Amino acid sequence: MKETEIGQLFRRYYDQLTRLAQTMLYDDEEARDVVSEVFAQLVKAGICPRNMEAYLTMSTRNRCLNRIAHKNVRARFEKAYAIEMKQSHDADDMSSASIDQQYQQVMAYARSHLTAQTLQVFQMRHLQGMKYQEIAESLGISRVAVYKHLAKAMTTIKEYQQNKR
Repeated sequence: MKETEIGQLFRRYYDQLTRLAQTMLYDDEEARDVVSEVFAQLVKAGICPRNMEAYLTMSTRNRCLNRIAHKNVRARFEKAYAIEMKQSHDADDMSSASIDQQYQQVMAYARSHLTAQTLQVFQMRHLQGMKYQEIAESLGISRVAVYKHLAKAMTTIKEYQQNKR
């Protein structure tokens, strides 16, 4: 697909797709990001679907749903981690130095008990904030493999925390 065709599609559908994303995400900036990602993927893939409007609409919808799911997973993880930290330590007694020390201990344990690739996937996801697809493309593995590496990393970290008690 040529750049001029992409430009025409962008001008024709951008507002409509942005409104859809805003309705789903309740965030104007994130909605614009999602629509831009959809068009960027269209350029990158170089495909030309028969029904372009349906393709763009479904792609936007699916990206919004992925973002919502990601937010839910992240919120559950943060909530569970906060509860676990509160149970193991009184929140008032924790200084930033002790939190940093605990983090360093967890990461040292992870480095010694995880494979290099599992550790790399974990760091790309949780320290760099990369998406599953971005990690998969960067490392040349599937999204399922990314998920399996992250599950292994979380299991290992939980084992460390349980053994520490």
